[in-house]
Amino acid sequence: MGRTLWTLLLAALLLFAGACSPLAEPLTLPDAHEVSEVRLEYEGESAVRTGPGWIGLLLEDMAAAAPTRKATVQDVPDKADKASVHFVLEDGSEQTIFVYPEKGKWYIERPCQGVYETNELLWGMVTDLSQ
Repeated sequence: MGRTLWTLLLAALLLFAGACSPLAEPLTLPDAHEVSEVRLEYEGESAVRTGPGWIGLLLEDMAAAAPTRKATVQDVPDKADKASVHFVLEDGSEQTIFVYPEKGKWYIERPCQGVYETNELLWGMVTDLSQ
């Protein structure tokens, strides 16, 4: 009986610890006026977007993503089906964010910052590489 009690207590503790994982910090994104272009990569193909309207809409949709408790543990997410979004800034620097589907949901991952739940519309924006 004692062993069963300890097993139940350990299971409860693990469940509690998982439920108490902190939410990701708010997603930080560059300001639209700082972005000179967005390079998109998906399934070995790439495209460049320079239109300020498109860039502003992309950033607006990304900003609406909800923080999750998922951990970001690698520089590049270990997902087979992912799109890379590279923001090239006016000063020449670059910021990269990844977007991927998982179990019927869509996520944005900013390495070392967090994972955020987004929507299928954003997934379509970053995977439609046609001009």
